[in-house]
Amino acid sequence: MKKWLQGIGIGALALGLAACGSSAEPKTDSTTGEKVEVTNKSDMTAQEVYSKAMKVSDDLKSMHAVMDINQTMTIPSQDMTIDSKINMDMDMIMEPMAMYQKMKMDMGELGASDMELYMTEAGFFMHDEQMDQWIKMPNDMYEEMMDGMGGETDPTLDMKMFKEFQDDFKFEQTDDEYILTLNASGDKLNGLIKQLIGDAMPIDGAMSGEEAEVYENMDVKSLDLTIYIDKKTFYTNAFDMDMDLTMKVEEEEMHMVQKMKSVMTKINEVDEIVIPQEVIDEAVDLEELMGQEG
Repeated sequence: MKKWLQGIGIGALALGLAACGSSAEPKTDSTTGEKVEVTNKSDMTAQEVYSKAMKVSDDLKSMHAVMDINQTMTIPSQDMTIDSKINMDMDMIMEPMAMYQKMKMDMGELGASDMELYMTEAGFFMHDEQMDQWIKMPNDMYEEMMDGMGGETDPTLDMKMFKEFQDDFKFEQTDDEYILTLNASGDKLNGLIKQLIGDAMPIDGAMSGEEAEVYENMDVKSLDLTIYIDKKTFYTNAFDMDMDLTMKVEEEEMHMVQKMKSVMTKINEVDEIVIPQEVIDEAVDLEELMGQEG
């Protein structure tokens, strides 16, 4: 899990190694097209920033993260378009792994839903909105959830993978941050994305037949990725990712455009995640609940 969290931003720093011999240029203002003034100018290269970021990532113990995802899925054969907005707000502790998360999902005409969960060594509890009931999930789901969030993937990635993107990559700075930006498309992007997805699978995990079909028939049209690194701490403050892709399952094609923004704060300041006693007392065991429904 610690590796997965590092991978939120630190691994993506490998994108900058194509420009490892150059220092960051002042950021270009998206409105005026002019370079911003940088009084606290750094001459560090992308390679040096990467090395520093990897070093501090070993000390990453906890964080607060907020993630907003806007997604549009279109199924042309059914003349169907699904717009969804997802907001996730979470506290995370690496060792021992613990998480508190609240998620809001709005799918327009298809409805909206909220989810809340606690996950610590003391148990995995999820709130069911429809029943207005806390549910205690099976103990083995704790480990399964952790494996599903990254397994033993090495987030540093293979630097050679990104050499083809050196013409697409930008390394910029402001007074407070280093900014790494990648705008990629084409066959080389598809190859990279598929390799990353394959590497992200848990070691003992195997794709189902449907997952394998989606993987093989996925076409990533474009990827825009921006990562913000704090100049003082070298921790990842935020990242933005826009992706345009198509997938095909059983001859059914789906087009998806996803825009994701994530901000990380309170790094190493979240000391404890405690499951409230009322949650523990109220919770119904999932297996018992399913038995009652049966």
